[in-house]
Amino acid sequence: MDKTSVPSGGSPAQRPDYLGMAKGPVVIRLTNDYLFHVLLQYDNEALKGFICALLRLKAGQVKSVVVINPIELGASIEAKDFILDIKVLLNDRAIINLELQVINQHNWPERSLSYLCRAFDNLNPGEGYQMVKPVIHIGLLDFTLFPQLPEFYATYQLLNIKITCCIVTNCSFLW
Repeated sequence: MDKTSVPSGGSPAQRPDYLGMAKGPVVIRLTNDYLFHVLLQYDNEALKGFICALLRLKAGQVKSVVVINPIELGASIEAKDFILDIKVLLNDRAIINLELQVINQHNWPERSLSYLCRAFDNLNPGEGYQMVKPVIHIGLLDFTLFPQLPEFYATYQLLNIKITCCIVTNCSFLW
């Protein structure tokens, strides 16, 4: 393997030490889909730390983070072999969707709800509805979603609008 290709699997011990070979400034932002996927798919500690930071968890609270929709990465940063997010199983108990969106396509709430609902439909045949795994859809947006109510980090859930009572507590959006 030459030093410019990106491996499509294998353990960290089998991959070259790209960080150790790095020189100079990083010219690719983390908002690049390819870099986002490579970093979080191949570096479990980075993924664990990222999820801990986003969900305000202590490292000891996270026993495992497993990417359950791994993608086959292309050979270069220009390759766009994928479109979607990273889906993680947290502690064998909860599903976390991580979705990076740089351009406002004016469909984010609907798109997020679609991703969240697909992940929430996680029962096996014969399981009771109380066995559904909680789902958190985290949107990493490079734009202000609601300009009239700008927030850096907000949580959204389903609620009864008449009494403003949350009706489903095991699914939420973080944007």
